[in-house]
Amino acid sequence: MANAAIFSALLLSVTATLLLTGSTACSDTPSMSAAEACRKATTGRFHQICIDVLGTSPEKREVATYVIAAARAALLTYEPIKEAAGKLVSDPSTLPYMKSAGQNCVDRCVKAEAAVTGVIHRLRGCLLVNIRGDCTAAAADIDDCATAVHLVGRDTEFYRQILFSRDRSVLTLRLATLL
Repeated sequence: MANAAIFSALLLSVTATLLLTGSTACSDTPSMSAAEACRKATTGRFHQICIDVLGTSPEKREVATYVIAAARAALLTYEPIKEAAGKLVSDPSTLPYMKSAGQNCVDRCVKAEAAVTGVIHRLRGCLLVNIRGDCTAAAADIDDCATAVHLVGRDTEFYRQILFSRDRSVLTLRLATLL
């Protein structure tokens, strides 16, 4: 649990830096404060996740900036999943069904990374084409990884790490709905 708190603090720090330096200047996107974006895009526990990632600044910024910040926060969570899943797959003592779940996660994280990276690049260029579609695909890929691991080890740190990542991917999608 301490690792999750440290990781959350790191994400908030990285996101704050991105928000200060990551303006997109897209004329077709709405502007609002981070607090308003979180209020409009999320409810329940996702509202707190949004605040953890974006902060509560009252300063208005383009929504594209928030989507980029959330996408980058999600990207930071994919590599640790791939590394943990890769270790599971390469361990000779791992049972075949667990190796299959691990390989599924590696493959899905690669797909999610590609989709989210595409979102970031397009938003930086103010191209709003297929943003929601790619955000949906990334969230679905990480959810598929979670489903595969849930069947073989839902009471593990690895599974909690995947859920953490899935939540950041879903947050990116929810913020993208504001575009």
